[in-house]
Amino acid sequence: MDADQEGPSKRQGSLEGRAANHFEVAFTQFDFLIDFGQEYENSGPPILHTRIILTPHAAETLTSMLTELIAEYHRTIGTIAERKP
Repeated sequence: MDADQEGPSKRQGSLEGRAANHFEVAFTQFDFLIDFGQEYENSGPPILHTRIILTPHAAETLTSMLTELIAEYHRTIGTIAERKP
């Protein structure tokens, strides 16, 4: 689905958008945890702002959706440039 298309999540009202360039992941027997944050050179430790907790099934679904979306990006836009350290 294109970002401009209406979807079930957009019917609930506006969503807050936050940028993230730092991720921390972990899991327990029952949950997958993804922490999102911001990190910049010479600015100290990353600032975490959001934690998403997923069931293992939801984590697999998200992985599948992201894999498909990245493949579509490659087909329509091209290769994603490697990030320079």
